[in-house]
Amino acid sequence: ESTLFKFKGGIEMDTIQISIKLNEKRLEKASYNDINHIGTYIANLESPDGYKYCDCLEVSRVGNIVVKISYPRYFKGINAYLVTSSKQCQIVQNDFSYELSKHELLRGAEISLNRVDIPFTYIMNRDYEFYSFKKVYQIFNFVYQRKNVRVDPKAYVDIAEFKAETLIYANAKSLGGYNSKITIYNQYKNLMAKTFNDIEVNNLLREYKGLKYRMRIEVSKRIQRKEFTVKEFGIFDIFGEYAESFKNYILENILDMETIDKIYEELASGLVDKLEAHRTFSRNFNYENFIYREIDNIYDYEILRRAVKKLNNNVKTRENAITAIRKVLLEYEREKGIIVMNTYEAILDIRETIENSFQD
Repeated sequence: ESTLFKFKGGIEMDTIQISIKLNEKRLEKASYNDINHIGTYIANLESPDGYKYCDCLEVSRVGNIVVKISYPRYFKGINAYLVTSSKQCQIVQNDFSYELSKHELLRGAEISLNRVDIPFTYIMNRDYEFYSFKKVYQIFNFVYQRKNVRVDPKAYVDIAEFKAETLIYANAKSLGGYNSKITIYNQYKNLMAKTFNDIEVNNLLREYKGLKYRMRIEVSKRIQRKEFTVKEFGIFDIFGEYAESFKNYILENILDMETIDKIYEELASGLVDKLEAHRTFSRNFNYENFIYREIDNIYDYEILRRAVKKLNNNVKTRENAITAIRKVLLEYEREKGIIVMNTYEAILDIRETIENSFQD
């Protein structure tokens, strides 16, 4: 068994967005200042350890309040903390509902669940960084586009080095119009962008071992279901309700190995055509020149190996070609830090991590 990608990771609960609709009879008696104060009240809610965990995104005069609740922030004040159980989620919701029930205007409200975000954490091998998985993300793109026609996944890059830090696979042309999306991001970079001086960074790295190596694969879905009373929301098992279906969404939309195998065969056939053209029209054909010319279209050593196998019937010629290809691709991988020798193995490892994600 290969140890190239020693995985560790799992499924967590991150954030949800809810709408709180005030009771009409209570709303009639409320002043403009009363309603505005609700936003401050919710934004200042604290966990027993003193962490604020709610963001009030909107308060309308008609009594609709939009709130984002962060489960990790409730426990540690930061999203680096991993919330991994239904029990933890229900602690947060129970406390939130209790605080609402103490407020004259909020206690009779209805709560609608608008959006749920559930991330899966993959711990990268320390020989690699987030950008190293470029070819993996590109294979995911092929799969996602096959499953979701007429979409155009996006990547957000660090312009200085032009390396991807966030990738978004959304089921709509416009990101604002999605119903479901998968976001893959470098959690360490994501957290560093939000604040932190050097002392805070060092404390974080000490407390959260492996933080620098976390790849986050997050499913976000808009939700439509019957409204909750404040009490019902407090006891709703949100993790148990959505974790498994969100896991399956990732496995089906970017990690479907049957689709990936078909894509590998198609890509290999495409390289056969390119190899034939290069060999026909190039006076001094060699694999090094071919690879560096076509490297953007070479996603895995395995794909190029299959292409060479299809093209060469002579065993000796084939073996020589594969030896030359291995040498060039190994050198490319060392120079660029991009996985290309074991793309398929990396994909399998990510899939296995997600499949085996723990859930209480």
